[in-house]
Amino acid sequence: MTSLSRLGFSTTARSSPPRAIGMHPNHVVTTSGPNIPQSHSCGAFGLVSPASSQCRDGGHDGYPFSPASSKSGNLTEPRNYAPRTSGQPAVCSEPPPKFDPSGLVNGQLHQQQGMNGQQQVSTGPQYHQPVANGQQYQQQAAVPTQAQLTPGGHALVQVYPGPEAPVVNYSSSLAVVPATEIRANRSSELNNLTNTPSGLPLVANAMDPSNFPFVEAPRMAQAINRGVVKLKNIPFATKRSEVIAFLGRNSKILNDSEEPVHIIMERVTSKTMDAYVEFVSLEEAMKAVDKHHHNLKNGRVSRLGDRPIEVELSSQANLMRDLFPLARGLIWDGATPHFKPFNQNYAWENFRGFISEEEMVMLIKHVEVPHRSPYSKDCPQRPYECLISTLKKFPWYATDRISISQRHAMYIATERLLQVLSEKVNRGCDHINLTAQLQTRLTNAALACPGFTPLMKDNLAWLLNIPEAEQRFYGQPRYAYSWRHQYSLAPKPGAPLDWYISIIREQTHRDMLSRTHASRTELQEKGQQTDMYWGYFWAELGHNFGPQFDQMTLAQVAHAEFTAVERVLSRALPSH
Repeated sequence: MTSLSRLGFSTTARSSPPRAIGMHPNHVVTTSGPNIPQSHSCGAFGLVSPASSQCRDGGHDGYPFSPASSKSGNLTEPRNYAPRTSGQPAVCSEPPPKFDPSGLVNGQLHQQQGMNGQQQVSTGPQYHQPVANGQQYQQQAAVPTQAQLTPGGHALVQVYPGPEAPVVNYSSSLAVVPATEIRANRSSELNNLTNTPSGLPLVANAMDPSNFPFVEAPRMAQAINRGVVKLKNIPFATKRSEVIAFLGRNSKILNDSEEPVHIIMERVTSKTMDAYVEFVSLEEAMKAVDKHHHNLKNGRVSRLGDRPIEVELSSQANLMRDLFPLARGLIWDGATPHFKPFNQNYAWENFRGFISEEEMVMLIKHVEVPHRSPYSKDCPQRPYECLISTLKKFPWYATDRISISQRHAMYIATERLLQVLSEKVNRGCDHINLTAQLQTRLTNAALACPGFTPLMKDNLAWLLNIPEAEQRFYGQPRYAYSWRHQYSLAPKPGAPLDWYISIIREQTHRDMLSRTHASRTELQEKGQQTDMYWGYFWAELGHNFGPQFDQMTLAQVAHAEFTAVERVLSRALPSH
């Protein structure tokens, strides 16, 4: 017995033998002879020697190891150099659980682990934050795609942190059944979609138009033919309010939010041309023209200011032709353009775009240096009203004829004009022409423009300090600043948007890990320079930026994005 004490083994029986640091609380110690331990299970750390556990040898307070074993490492498992599959959980030497049919012992253990897991995921910045109530286009709360149910009813949920460094647990599976608490916080649409044994819908159900949360925003615009009245020979300094007052309060023109008055301005010289007014129907437009002709027969000449003007019935085709004078090679059928075949003999008659980048540049110059433009100097609000009419009446639905560069030129002009107008309104430069009402009209036209991407609208909202709750009114998604590589996709209100994005993010991360080391390293370096809220969706698109990308049409970009989403979902979700 004395020799055993000198070697570090206790000769006195103990009810609970001491365990090394990191040892599993429910490990089993098998003894042979007088309490001599043969093996110690230490959870995922394997067999721990006294040296690695930083405990002294010998004595009743130390671990029952002999000095010889601590030096020679007889009780230490040799290092395993066998290759392991990437993404698989680490192999541990933890003993199997005890036979517990009632689930009392293991149930308490899992419940304790579930509480610890909840404490770990509750800290740190997260993508999915609550949104204020009462919003028209409130997106559904993000639902974690990986959860683990415990007998105690707790869910070990993996939540992604902020967009700087998304963390993904690739060892777990997407096929999970959400906990009751999670389903209670979900929308009814998402619960119906994920109401499957695996917790994941089929690809066909996920791509169904009733569930699919993405739309092609430019195609949401529609060509509407309304009654139009044209006012000719108007003064160049005519105001919008004067045109509305001239037609009278009984005239049924469109609501102010739809911008019924279009005062045509030549974008290069800023010269005021004619004015068009849209009515709710063709009959109402005819009544306004008949009233003017009746007054003219009775000897009362219609005047706008001190100048007699002409009032005639017009059409949407004439309005579109005067708004976009450089659009050649097409025929306007109402507000819908019909393009002529390409003519090699008369190249100047072929279609090149509804607007030119030079027009947008000159529009910016008129507001930046108005003293160099005689018309803008006397009528400073005209360039802003021209841009409002351009955004409202632009045929965004013709996506196969609008290029990325043309849309970018319109966005740059909109951003610059909003910035200049906001500064002048704050300084109070012109309380008569440059008013807060004009700024509100231009802001509404820009944020409601179907051709601008969510990122473009988010930039404008940040420039004007528009609160996030107000942005929901225009259909903006949460974290719109993270939609950096979506040039045509837009959110559909009422759909489980965040759930789809989380599926795309996790699947593209797994696809990245399956690449070769060189390709994976290159993608990771590029990923550090952009936002990773969508994961490696930009790598799935594979756009080559440059002049070739600038000449792509909105229809081509939309086809590439919807095809990429379908490919990612087909790899992430079961097919049957």
